[in-house]
Amino acid sequence: MRDGSATCQRRVQRIAVDGARETLRDAIAVEEPLELRTQGRPLVVVMRTPGHDRELARGLLFGEGLIARQERLPQLAAPADLRPEERGNVLETGLPASSGDAPRWLAASACGVCGKRALADLALRAQPLRTSLAVAVALIASLPERLRAAQEVFARTGGLHAAGLFDTAGALLVAREDIGRHNAVDKVIGWALETAQDGDEGDEGGGFFAGVLLCVSGRVGYEIVQKAIVAGIAIIVAVSAPSSLAIDLAERFRVTLCGFTRAGRFNVYSHLSRIAD
Repeated sequence: MRDGSATCQRRVQRIAVDGARETLRDAIAVEEPLELRTQGRPLVVVMRTPGHDRELARGLLFGEGLIARQERLPQLAAPADLRPEERGNVLETGLPASSGDAPRWLAASACGVCGKRALADLALRAQPLRTSLAVAVALIASLPERLRAAQEVFARTGGLHAAGLFDTAGALLVAREDIGRHNAVDKVIGWALETAQDGDEGDEGGGFFAGVLLCVSGRVGYEIVQKAIVAGIAIIVAVSAPSSLAIDLAERFRVTLCGFTRAGRFNVYSHLSRIAD
């Protein structure tokens, strides 16, 4: 593994249509595996950009129902007996050994829907969101640029997705970047679980997540909406398009889903009532 940096340098050939060529060093976004273990047994391998790995692990495990909102996972740390090539890329979760038998559908990546029971499974773990949260049009429209200003690695590489949590005044609470858009969402949710004093399980009117908005730098598929629902985030703002299943899920679970948020306008695909005049 590398030193844990989110970027590395590679030699590239830059070629122009006028025939000009030059050799230069370019900043590249790093992609490496992160293996989560339970009692020494492999639980999941996630391809991710190094950095904020504990947040990623906490957000992923919470989103998949393997840990509770208040669970702190004090043993979330690197095992002591790693081989040199594993260092920096393995975390022990401290979960019971039986946890390793259930989430086999997780093993490919942090995709949220890989082989799982999809809507039926989610319906058992989440309820439609009842928060009375409402935000102004101008605030929604401003979020992508505020998120972009925090994308330091993207500015150097052009190679990472980003997710951010904002409060209802538009203040950025946290932003995270990753090669995988789902990972970026897991990282900000993991940050909130670690940082916020949130004893609420997502019922109407309570909890840290009930008062925040999620903004993502790209498109929105089922998986990102699923993660928001489990956390209790009622408004998602995306720079690009949602998928049909993302819209269906947002409608069913009372999530306000905004897409194509750029140039002072956006589309609202579900639950318009949370957008104030």
